[in-house]
Formats: sequence, structure tokens, C-alpha cells
Amino acid sequence: MVLPHPTNAVLVGRKPTMNYVIAALRMLTHEGLEEVVIKARGANIYRAVETAEAVRRTMANVMVKHVNIGSEEIVDKNGKKRRVSSIEIILTKSRKL
Repeated sequence: MVLPHPTNAVLVGRKPTMNYVIAALRMLTHEGLEEVVIKARGANIYRAVETAEAVRRTMANVMVKHVNIGSEEIVDKNGKKRRVSSIEIILTKSRKL
């Protein structure tokens, strides 16, 4: 069963990093969310880290709340099971400034 991703999640893929930075900033500013989750797998993990750092540098009141790392088992195009690394970075607005 595939669960839908939460509305405060930015799923990082192969697009340019700034696309994800803008999406996260929009969630934190225009949509008024207090928390944003940046998720990526495999070769896109570095892009998720770059996204989180760019958001943190852009907004002084944003901090990294938690980082989850792990691996997931997926089935590739050939039907073989393989493990892929994953990361989830939780950014939150800090109360004090």
C-alpha cells in the first residue's frame, strides 16, 4: 500500500536544487507551516542536504529539528529487490529571534 506524502513534505528528485528551496520557503512563508520535511533517496540525498542548508541560511528563524537516515527496500525495473539509502530532514521555525 502506498501512502500519500504529507502536505508539508518536499520530495527531492532530479530537478535543480533551487526548485526545492523555493518550494520549502513557500511552505514556511506563504502557507504558514511551522515545519517542513525534506525527503530524498539514493543519489539525491546531497540535493536534500543542500536544500535544507539553503533554506536555513535564507530564513534566520529556521533550524534543523531532526534528521532521519535509513534505507528502504525497493524493487527495480528488472524486478530485483535492492536497498536504497534515504534521508528525511525536518526543518522548523524557531520561536525565539
